[in-house]
Amino acid sequence: MDGDDGRWGGPGEEYRLGRIAAAGSGAAEQAAEVPATGGPRPGAGAPVWDVPRRRRSLPWFEIVFIGLGVSGVAALVVGYVVAGGVASTVLMSVLALFPLVFVVALLRHIDRWEPEPVGPCVVVLLWGAGVATLAASVVNTAMLTNVAMVTGDYRSSMVVVSVFVAPFVEEFLKGLGVVLIVLWRRTSLNSPLDGIVYAGYAGAGFAFVENIQYFLEAGQSGGISFGAVVFMRGVLSPFVHPMATSFIGLALGWAVVRMRSRRAWVWMWPLGWFAAVAVHGLWNLLASSAGMSWIGWYLAVEFPLFACWMTALLLAARREAGTIARGLEPYVRTGWILPAEVPVVVDRGARRNARRWARTGGRSSARAMRTFQASAASLGLDQVMMSRVGRQEDRVAHDRELLEGLGEARREFLRATRTAAAQAGMGA
Repeated sequence: MDGDDGRWGGPGEEYRLGRIAAAGSGAAEQAAEVPATGGPRPGAGAPVWDVPRRRRSLPWFEIVFIGLGVSGVAALVVGYVVAGGVASTVLMSVLALFPLVFVVALLRHIDRWEPEPVGPCVVVLLWGAGVATLAASVVNTAMLTNVAMVTGDYRSSMVVVSVFVAPFVEEFLKGLGVVLIVLWRRTSLNSPLDGIVYAGYAGAGFAFVENIQYFLEAGQSGGISFGAVVFMRGVLSPFVHPMATSFIGLALGWAVVRMRSRRAWVWMWPLGWFAAVAVHGLWNLLASSAGMSWIGWYLAVEFPLFACWMTALLLAARREAGTIARGLEPYVRTGWILPAEVPVVVDRGARRNARRWARTGGRSSARAMRTFQASAASLGLDQVMMSRVGRQEDRVAHDRELLEGLGEARREFLRATRTAAAQAGMGA
């Protein structure tokens, strides 16, 4: 239902009625491709019609920003190789890869109902790893040099910069990765959880490259120091950067999904940024404690904070399934989704069984089932979103494409599984 007139049933209903009207006039195909301009009449205005937009053949957004991210990572890696050597850089990169894989796996689990497209996820991951890390390294180093020159105490200057400078700089730069998604891939955000996931990828990329640097520096100090740094950063705190930046993602996702103004992200972004800075700065302050006292602070403050954050994300992910099911109701009423297909989208057991069955038809069938589930979930979330904030033309157009893709995916896995079943019957 639309929040404005109470009658809109979503792009599925609109698209279905349009096709019915075209079929009723006997011109379904022509209506879809050829504008009916009619003949000129005296005193009548010229017929008006829109030239269809040309679809871009290349994903320029992904190409440009992935290129920037890779360039930033390459520049940092060259610096690490010069400072520590090829072998050490490779070893530390492998060590840093383990927490990255763990964090990404958790983000994928949280985003399991409606997985974000791979392209934008890679964009924000590389933005955090390359662009944000490189820029933050330059700014933080410059600020550290200036503060040390003023105070004459390098160690105290490091604490000041890590607590009062680095959080502001790093969270601003990481948060820009999510802003890119809001500006160029807005339709991929259809729940606040999506903003958190994108921010998590940016934070994970940043932490990965930063860990390589810290591991290299600790490796030059000796075995005990190296082991302590790896344990603290790789085991105890792999989620510090994703958790801090997630508050920016939450603010931006909330602005896109829950607020009617399309510019709401402009004033919501600073709110999320300040929250991210507070979490990040708190961690740096406690981590700067001398000796082993930081372990007590970690157990008393940081671990409970992380536990609350993780619990909130898992609960939000669980509730998202109910939101999707509620959003699919108009599609069930209009016949785009069968009632039996809803559990295939929002029930974990039914999802697994459906994918297992689809795999009997081969890779294309399994891929079609994943596309069907993701498209249906996105449609459900968009329906609930637009019932709150009103109709959005770009999102409606996107949902129409999802509907067409959903139908094609259904036909593909039904065809493939039936063929596989028939062949199995002939073999028996």
